[in-house]
Amino acid sequence: MTGSAWKRTMTGVAALALLAGICAPRAEARDFLSELFGGFAMPAPPPSFVPGFGGPHEDGPPAPRATGPAMAYCVRTCDGRYFPLANTGGQSRAATCKSFCPASETRVFVGSGIDNASAADNGKPYASMPNAFRYRTELVGGCTCNGKDPGGLAHIELENDPTLRKGDLVATASGALVKAGTAQRSASSTPVHARAPHPRLSRVPVMAAE
Repeated sequence: MTGSAWKRTMTGVAALALLAGICAPRAEARDFLSELFGGFAMPAPPPSFVPGFGGPHEDGPPAPRATGPAMAYCVRTCDGRYFPLANTGGQSRAATCKSFCPASETRVFVGSGIDNASAADNGKPYASMPNAFRYRTELVGGCTCNGKDPGGLAHIELENDPTLRKGDLVATASGALVKAGTAQRSASSTPVHARAPHPRLSRVPVMAAE
């Protein structure tokens, strides 16, 4: 090919490229240049969000807030002091709550935390109680669980403790004891040590470390 023919060919290619840049959209011009010069044009930007991962244009309800498991709380209504109720040993939660705090009125609240707990009997929130969190700012006269001091709970005999489960260990002044049965079983249904001071608790031998 002669020099003049080569110049005419390149002039035609440049004219086609210029015409494509004028008539076609910008994205198409990039595609043409990419094909012509081996991909030196800048690629199209990625989308601002990925469909299916909560993009700004997606419809649907917001994701629910994560909450912890519900827990029962025994609340002393005279000052709002509370403690969690775990095992109830077959008793109702209200009965277990009252057994630990017989000297004052008590109520059971249920929720993932005391701040959002609701009364088990009427569903009203703990925060709506007249004395909610009152114990944080003052000591209310006569507001006790054991009839003696505001911070203590009532004493419960080991054989009547509703929170104990079979196999639980209890440390006493005379040694370690293990719960040998449930509150529904009789003393004769579970073998116990002959010298055990409690009918449903058996003594655990303590071995000295060498």
